[in-house]
Formats: sequence, structure tokens, C-alpha cells
Amino acid sequence: MMTFVCGGVRSGKTSYAEGWMLQSNLSHLHYVATGVVTDSEMQERVFRHQKDRKQSRRSWQTWEQPTTIDQLSFTEDDAVLLDCLTTWVTNEMMVPQGKRPDDLIDFLIEQLDRLIADTGELYIISNDLTRDLPSSSELVQDYLYILGTIHKYVIRQADQAIEMVFGQPIFHKGEKYERNNDSRNSF
Repeated sequence: MMTFVCGGVRSGKTSYAEGWMLQSNLSHLHYVATGVVTDSEMQERVFRHQKDRKQSRRSWQTWEQPTTIDQLSFTEDDAVLLDCLTTWVTNEMMVPQGKRPDDLIDFLIEQLDRLIADTGELYIISNDLTRDLPSSSELVQDYLYILGTIHKYVIRQADQAIEMVFGQPIFHKGEKYERNNDSRNSF
């Protein structure tokens, strides 16, 4: 099963997905962190997410993997949260590899396909950047093209596609399933 959760910054995407994962019947919960701490705000967000997982009723294994997520190894007993697709795409774009946008898309999809195939449950978090104003920067245009293409691919593969708006889930694909309330993640 794969679930895609997208929304604006601080919309509640990660805590929503974590809440779903806590109900998983799978043996192991994994958090793949793609972010790289570059300033105090990012450091604070990382600490908050780490604290939330430490206080969880289940244990989590955290993997700091800003690029090459296909180097991680999971099984059908694993529920995996990839946080976040947006940051991972950015990180992969910044690796000097000389790939054209379409070649980079193919490279990213190959990595995602392995992650999808190797996990029992996969939750992918991403930011919605489609509501921003157009940019004249070629790099930004390439980024939005790559990210948009990857989003479409992930949604086609996903069982559920959920948009978080002001902390509320809007289901665009899949059925809305009731989940047990977790005091930390109640909606």
C-alpha cells in the first residue's frame, strides 16, 4: 500500500502520515529524512519531529538519506515514511551529475520504484508548490517540471492521495478510512 500526502508548509502532512503509520500491523516503522539542516529553523523542525517519534507508542528507525534513497533496504514487514519528496528532488538536482531534467526524472523514478517494491507500506510526503507564482529562473522552472512529473507518477502508483489543507485531509484518491485517535495527532 502506498499513500501520498501533499500540502503546504506546516499543513500537518508529516504528523498525519505518522498517525496512520502508528496503526500499521507491520513490524517495523521507518522514517527516511531527506532534509539537510542548513539553519536554526530547520534544526528546530528536525528536533520537533525527532521528539514526536521518540514519544510515540511505537519505536521508529530513522534514516538520514538526502539522496540515493535506493541504497536503503526494506522488506514487506516495513512501513516507511519518506519525508519529503520535495527536499529529496532538490537534493538530487544539486548533485553534480550533468543530467537533463528528463534523465533526472527517469533516475528518480527508478529509485522510487525500488522503494515502492521493497516496502509493505509506503507513505510519501511532499510540498505543494503549484500555487506559487511562475518564476523566470530556468533552474526553478526545471525543478517545478521535475517535481510535477514525479508527483503525477507517484499519484498514479498510490493507493491514496491526500492533500492537507490547514491541518485537514482532503482525499483525492482512495477511500477515507477512519483511524484511531492519537492524542498527538487528533483531527
